[in-house]
Amino acid sequence: MSDNQFGPPQPGFGPPQAPGTPIPPQGAPGAPQQQPGYGYPQPQQPQNPWGGAVPPQGYPAGAPGYPMGYPAPPRKSRKGLWITLSIVSAVILAGAGVIGYLAYDTVANSGKNKLALPTTFQGMDSSAQADQAQEVADQIRKTASESGGAPDGTTSAIYVADDQSRILQASGYWSKIPSPQNQLDREFSAMEKDGSKLEGRKSMDPGEGGGVMDCAVGTFGGEKLGFCLLADHSVVLSVVERSADGDTPLDKVAADARELRKTAEVAK
Repeated sequence: MSDNQFGPPQPGFGPPQAPGTPIPPQGAPGAPQQQPGYGYPQPQQPQNPWGGAVPPQGYPAGAPGYPMGYPAPPRKSRKGLWITLSIVSAVILAGAGVIGYLAYDTVANSGKNKLALPTTFQGMDSSAQADQAQEVADQIRKTASESGGAPDGTTSAIYVADDQSRILQASGYWSKIPSPQNQLDREFSAMEKDGSKLEGRKSMDPGEGGGVMDCAVGTFGGEKLGFCLLADHSVVLSVVERSADGDTPLDKVAADARELRKTAEVAK
């Protein structure tokens, strides 16, 4: 009988171990290497069709060195600017309570209209900011009541472009207004008493609806912004606008105020 009870060595196994020789652990020097088709399959590294390594299982996506799956940085919030414009809008209309009720009967069309600001304007939407806009409208009414009267109604809307490159705040109130120009003068006077610095006030074309419109650049709490105030015998509308690259020219604010008024001022 042959001394080799197992026959000739099989491919892939190497020479047989001497009796009593311990089997070295996997990976240790001298350990026989597994050949394809024997033992457990080796784990395969996932392949990235765009090149570069793919994070292993359980590795957080977007970690340094693994660009695949890295989330895009969130857009910078401009909520701080909304708050600033909201405060400014309330300050601009601080004189809403000072209305000459005693003379309104002398004007036939006094108090016939109201403001109904649209949800969208020039492709900008106001839905997401509706709660904050309502706070502005409530503040205008509160300030008016504290100054000796109150308009029949108040409203506000914050329009924001999809890419947040432009923000327009529109606010206003309606009542019986015997003298639109006197009402605007009261509004400007109330702003100055509040400590706001105003410059460059000038009259602008109010548009087809008539009335008066004055625009100016004001410094409100350190923020310098252009705005327009439009008034007729029924409504007072304030428009403050800001683009991503700085203040919007007054001519642009005035044009937007005229356009917005066409939609927003409606019969009661």
